[in-house]
Amino acid sequence: MYKIKIRKMGNIERFINMVKNSRGNIYLELPNQMLCDLKQNEEALQMLYMINPREFWLELFLTDQQDSHEFINYMVGAGA
Repeated sequence: MYKIKIRKMGNIERFINMVKNSRGNIYLELPNQMLCDLKQNEEALQMLYMINPREFWLELFLTDQQDSHEFINYMVGAGA
């Protein structure tokens, strides 16, 4: 798995579409170190709308290397 840390959220709709259209699974690491599969958990994706951008820190694990390029492009565009 490939670990990516996101510190700034740009366009949330773009992020959600990127997760849904990813080749592999996208896991969010929760505070208790459990992993939540964002592709399978629509509620977790919708909660991203409620995050305070000043207190934002996501650690994602990607199962497909090709997805990492899309996420890196997203982070560069968001200024992360």
